Order: sequence, then structure tokens, then C-alpha cells
Amino acid sequence: MLEGYPLEIALTAANAAAQAWYGYDQGVISGVLISPDFIRSFPQTRNPDIQGITASCFSLGNLVGCLLAALFGDRLGRKNTLRAGAALSIIGAVLQFLSWSFPQLIVGRIVNGFGNGMTSSTCGIYQAESCSTKRRGKTSVIVVLHNVVLYMVASWLTLACSYGAGGIQWRLPLALQLVPCIVMLSILPFIPDSPRWLLLRGRTDEANEAVRRYLGKGLRKDDQMVLDQLRSIQGALKIELDNHVSLKTVLLGQDRSGHLKRLLLGCGAQFMQQFGGINGLNYYFPAILENSLGMSDFMARVLTGCNAVSYTISSAMCFWFIDRFGRRSLMMSGSFLQFLAYVMVAIAVAYLPHAPHEWGSVAITFLFFFYAAFGCTWGMVPWIYQSEINSIAMRAKGSAAATSFNWLFGFVCTQFGPTAIANIGYRYYIIFACLNIVFVPVVYFFYPETANRTLEDLDLYFDKNSGNNTVIAISNKKAKQKLRPLEYVEAERQRIYHETETVKTSDLVKPCASHSS
Repeated sequence: MLEGYPLEIALTAANAAAQAWYGYDQGVISGVLISPDFIRSFPQTRNPDIQGITASCFSLGNLVGCLLAALFGDRLGRKNTLRAGAALSIIGAVLQFLSWSFPQLIVGRIVNGFGNGMTSSTCGIYQAESCSTKRRGKTSVIVVLHNVVLYMVASWLTLACSYGAGGIQWRLPLALQLVPCIVMLSILPFIPDSPRWLLLRGRTDEANEAVRRYLGKGLRKDDQMVLDQLRSIQGALKIELDNHVSLKTVLLGQDRSGHLKRLLLGCGAQFMQQFGGINGLNYYFPAILENSLGMSDFMARVLTGCNAVSYTISSAMCFWFIDRFGRRSLMMSGSFLQFLAYVMVAIAVAYLPHAPHEWGSVAITFLFFFYAAFGCTWGMVPWIYQSEINSIAMRAKGSAAATSFNWLFGFVCTQFGPTAIANIGYRYYIIFACLNIVFVPVVYFFYPETANRTLEDLDLYFDKNSGNNTVIAISNKKAKQKLRPLEYVEAERQRIYHETETVKTSDLVKPCASHSS
């Protein structure tokens, strides 16, 4: 039985595999869309609008998958939601690589999106709810990083397959989407479900066992460290369940736990990630290099692969940045750097006709710079933030809502990207430059820090009685500091003390039994 670090490694590997095929699809479809045999098989994709539909229908499928996760995630649990998503993704992948008609290809991408929407909105909360506070940020980065790693792998894979004959150019890369699904399904039987979800469902003994296994090797169920962790979670959960309110009260923002505010912060982070401009480039990077900057097919593919390597390295750097600099600093600095990158790309594209070689080099340099800035900031943080910010009762719904924003606005950027690039030229990049500079004050005044806090600390921060306003005042150190505030440490001690005094060790969660259905 896996315990301690081996269990945490297995948990991270399973969630990383769940996150991976989103990035893999981006890398694959960008190369597939310019493959000669794919274009011969589906000549309608020469039309920019049809090309946009081919790429973006995956995002629409993901949007539906997120809604499925929101509706059924708390009933199924984190593990079973991942399993259901993997099953749908496998069906979608098979439909795609066996496609003999364009409608079948589109249906396959949509079904694949159903599955990916369920897994991408669940794996982050499974990770955040299960691993320790001090390693939550770093392990969550590893999970999201595999999105980028598989994007890189897919970029080079499509280049290699472009030398193949016939359908191997695109069928083989699409078929290999099955690998992450199989890896995840192979690992899930060896790891327990989220302790917080188990407590939410009133499954106390299983939660106790899960906490024991996640905290370390060789611990007993009655070990003081295990009991303290369980009691702290239970204390916060009791407050939330005792103040359970209707959906109407939540939507009006009148509940004690600030559910609506927290949900909007998660959704807003994903909105800013997409309108920062990443998917305006990801799905069409080789096409931009080839059609807008005059690169050959081979050079466009090589530069896409090199950019993917740079993107992966910068994303990996977030492993060291995420807790050291905090979520807020990374989002603000990322937006500013992305603003600079898009300004330079816009200038280069505008002057491209006057000196194609020189200005083309400038454009490519700052496109690489954009990816490097995005990778270690916005590429990672929104996925982690949405998993941390919501309360336990709203975590599945809140994460699904935030992820649905990612896919909805990813669809907008992906669908209209080719047409916008063709029709408005350099102005396309100015739009994203303006949006990025606006995001800096938005993050500063509305997004509290979540680094080095337990998930229960965030419940306390958003508690209506805490006195924290929606707009973060410049003097509000508690919302901005990277170190854990001392009052949260004291509040955790009080929760543990209260549970110790009022609940017997053998019956820790009895008051929540009525919420188990």
C-alpha cells in the first residue's frame, strides 16, 4: 500500500496525466492542420473559418465536460470523475484517428473535449485537497507542467510524422492521445480519494485512512499528527455545513462563506489567462510562422518545436517561483511582460513589408519571449488558484466553472484567431497588449494571496465576519503577504482544540452524517 512520498508521487503522476492531454491536443492539432495528407483528406480546412472550427470544437466539448463535472463531481468523487472523463476521451480519440469523414472528426474532437473538460476541472482540486500545504504549490505546478511538456512532445512528434507517408502524418499523433488516459487509469487504483471529499460525504473512516496515508509512511490512524489534520479539516467543514445556504443566497452574495466572490475570482483568473493571448497563438503557431511571417513548412515546424522547449523550461521554473514569489506577484509580472511582448510583435508585424527578414526575426523573438513569460506565470497560476480559492462544498463546482471559462474564452480566441490574423494584421496583437496591461491592477486590487495558506485558512479569509472587503486595500498586508499570517495559525489551533474537546477520536465526524447523501 502506497504511503507518504510514494503516494504523493503517484497522486501527482495521475493528475499530471489527466492534465497532459489538453497540452497534447494543442501541440498535435497545430501540426496536423498543416499536414499535406490531412489537408488532402479534409480539404475544407483550407478555409480559415473551417480551420477555426476544427481546432475550437474541442474547447466547446471541454465546456460541456466542465458542466458535467460541476453536476456530478461531488457525487462521483475525484477519482471516479477522472475515470469517467478518461472513458469519454478514449472514445473521442478513437473517433478522431479513425476518421474517414469530416463530421466524424468533429464529433471525435467534441467527445474528446467532454472527457478532457471533466478531467481538467477535477485533477487540480484532487491534488490541492490531498497533498500537504507546504508542497501543494510545487506539486500543483508539476501537474500543470505536464500540459506544457506534452505540448512540446506533440510539436516535435508532428514534425517527425510529417515525413511519413499518407495518414501516418496525422493519424498516429492523434492515436497517441490514448497514452495519458491509460497512464492515469493505471495509477488511480493505488491512491485513495481526496480526504476532504470523503469527509464531505460523511465517510469518516476512509478519510482518516486517507489522511494517514497522505501524511507519511508508517503512521497510525490515532497518531496525533493525523488526528490534528483531520480535526482541522472537520472544524472548517462543520462551520460551512452549519451555515449551508440556498443557491439564491450564494448568487446574491449574502452567504457567510463568500462563495460567489471566490467562484468569480477563479473564473476571472481563467478569463485573464485566455485573453492574455495564449490560445490565440497555440493552435496556430506554425500557421502564423508560415503564412504571416513567410517561413517554410519545415522551418515553421522546427521553430514551433524550439518554442515548445523554451516554453517547457520557463514553465518548469514556476516550480521554484510559485511559493517564493506568490500567486499575485506572478500574475501581475506575467501580464506586464506579456504586454511588452505583444507590443513588440505588433510593431514587428506592422513593419514586416519594409524589411521582412529583420522584422520577422524581431516578431519571432518576442513570440518566444511571450511564451517564456506566460509559461512561468499565467500558464500555471490560474489552474492552481481555482483549486485553492473555493470552499470544500463549492470546490468541484467552482473549479468546473473556472475551467469552463478557460474553454469558453479559449474557444472564442481559437475560433476567430485565423480570421482576425488574416483581416486585421498587427492590430490583432495590439488587442492582447491592451488587455494584458489592464489585468495588472485587476489582480492587485481583487486577488488575495493563496500561497503558504491551508485551504481552511482561505475559508477564514473569506468568512463574512473576517472584515475583508472585495477590493484589497493597499494597507491590507494579510491579503498580500506571502508568509502565512499568524492569526490563521492560531485559528487552526482553536479548531483542533475545539474538535478535541467535543468529538471523540472514534467518532470525529458524527455531526456531518446527515450530509453524506
